[in-house]
Amino acid sequence: MGDTSNWEFAAVVAAVSIGLCGLLVFTVGSIVMNWIVLGRAAKSAKDSSEASLLVQDAARGIAARDSAALAAAGLAEETKRIAELREQSTALVEQQARLQEAVRNLIEANVLGAQIVPPDNSSLEASIKRLDDHMGQLAAAIAAMGKRET
Repeated sequence: MGDTSNWEFAAVVAAVSIGLCGLLVFTVGSIVMNWIVLGRAAKSAKDSSEASLLVQDAARGIAARDSAALAAAGLAEETKRIAELREQSTALVEQQARLQEAVRNLIEANVLGAQIVPPDNSSLEASIKRLDDHMGQLAAAIAAMGKRET
């Protein structure tokens, strides 16, 4: 009977050893797989952070391009305003020329002996002075707009 119990004991030890070896293989396999998954997760996290930075750079580029487009639109509006101011200044120069011509005609009429009432002459001179003041303001505004454009 001694032989059988030894064999039974050896069979139990072998079964437990085989079971523990299987458990050890599964544990080692699990550790290796977890190590691989951890490495891939770290690489994935690194790649996603780099992609996030690239997306942020792209968004900044798009925003800068849109800002440039808006600035160009603003410059177009300013250019239109400058053109309007130039048209107004041309009209004012023409009005000033007509007023100066009218003054010359009045002076010639006075030389020929026509009576000019002094208040009319002073109001005309005041109008010409106001026109010159407006022309100076318009020239200053155009110069300021030109400086802002550059």
